[in-house]
Order: sequence, then C-alpha cells, then structure tokens
Amino acid sequence: MKVSTRRNPAPQDGRKPLASSTGGSMNRNNVFLSLALAAALAVALGLSSCSAAGQRAGETASGPASETAAPAQQESGPAATTASTAASATPAPSSSASGTPAPAAPTASAVAGVKTFTFPDGHLSFSYPNGWSIRLVGSPEDAAKLRGVQAVIADATGNELASIISSTSASNASGPVARTVLDTAPVPGLKDVDGEQLAFGFAFDSIADQSDFHMSVRKERDFAPGVADSGSAYVSFANGGAEAKVLFGSPAFASVDAAKAWMTTEQYIQLKRLLLTLKYN
Repeated sequence: MKVSTRRNPAPQDGRKPLASSTGGSMNRNNVFLSLALAAALAVALGLSSCSAAGQRAGETASGPASETAAPAQQESGPAATTASTAASATPAPSSSASGTPAPAAPTASAVAGVKTFTFPDGHLSFSYPNGWSIRLVGSPEDAAKLRGVQAVIADATGNELASIISSTSASNASGPVARTVLDTAPVPGLKDVDGEQLAFGFAFDSIADQSDFHMSVRKERDFAPGVADSGSAYVSFANGGAEAKVLFGSPAFASVDAAKAWMTTEQYIQLKRLLLTLKYN
C-alpha cells in the first residue's frame, strides 16, 4: 500500500508554515524513557547490594541456610600485621550432643591472620579475622557510667555477624528452658567476677511456645547436659556486665539439621574462634 504525505498549506498571510513537531517530540520522549529505565535499574541494583550486605550469621542471599547449603568461603586477604596465631594454637573441637556432627577443623586460612581489639577501658579484648571490621558504639564516658560500649563485628563483605558489649548494667533474668546444646567449649582463662568459668556455646532453646538458636559466651553451667534454667546472656566482670553473641536473623535456621550443617562451614569456625579469644585483664 502506498502511503501519501501531505504538506501543510502555506498561510494566506504570507507567513512560513509551521514545522511539524511530531518527530522531535518522539525523540525527546525516547530519551526521557531511556533515562528513566536506567535510573530504575540503578536503584534496583543498589537495593540488591544493600540487602546482601545485611545478611546475618548462617544466612544466604535467599534467607536462612538450609541443611544442604554449601560451606561458606572465607574472604582472602593480606597477612595480619597486628597479631598472628598459629594453627597449632587453635582449640580442638569440643564434644557435642549425640547425633550432632563435629564442627569442621579450622583451615590454615581461618587462622593465618587475626587482629586484636581492646575496649577503651583496656579490660575486655578479643581477636577477629584480618579483613573483618568493627563498628564501635558508645564512648569511654558511657563505659564509666555503665551505659555500655558495643563492638559490632562485620565480615569482609560488610555483613554484621557478632556483637560484644562491655561495661553495661548486667541483667540476670532467667527462666525454665528446654535446651539442646549443639557445641560448647570453655573460654581459656576467662572467668566472671565470682570466679566462675565461662564457656562458648551454640544451642537451641525451647521456652514456652517459642524457640530460638543462640551462640554466645555464658557461664559454663548454662551449657551443661540437661540444664533446665536458661541462665543469662550477660556475664559480670569487675568493670560491669558484658555480652558476647553471634547475630542471627529470624528465624536463624530453617531446621536443626540446617544449623548442624552450618557448623561445618568456615563462617561458623571463624565466629567460634572469635568468641573463644575473649580475655579480661
């Protein structure tokens, strides 16, 4: 079919005919549409990056880890200049509950380089993997008034995985609990203000109609077989209360089997080792 074109007739008053603006408008609309699409794509990518950086311990990009999740890989990085720890000094995996797989032994990359962080008052300290970072919340003035100073520990990708609080008003609230201990080990040389031994532990609690996973440092008896009292997540030192724990999402894991599978990953090893390095001077 032949398409005919029609020219605008010349005005009778001698003025030049107006040029058609259809083509120009279409070009401008196309440009604006392209810019809008590009902006929308950039926003989507930015939100995706923020979401990935907000993962908690044991999580994948799609949510809580399943029992078939692949072991996490540690970020590689330069050798630590602040402190170094030999593989032979790594605490041996402790015995765990029946049916629970023993945590994987630390690899050379997990212990090759660490840094040491000490709270402003000089008492509580711990070591963490080279390449990880710490966000400090609070000040020496807060510590002096027992308002607490918090160290939030993030891995090399920015995911905040653990929190350690020092110099705070300790809470000793506890209650009945049905606790399944998946892993526990005494923290070498770490005792509370009363001289009671403190321990690392990874456990699953059932309280009333609620249940949750927790990985922290508490009194050693809180992780004893058959424990019926929840105990407290806070421990007392001469400079006030302290809390050291891993940060989990909600829910932390899809099942107990998924939690056991996470225990074989390098992320678990790194976090366990971090808590086992706690010292009080």
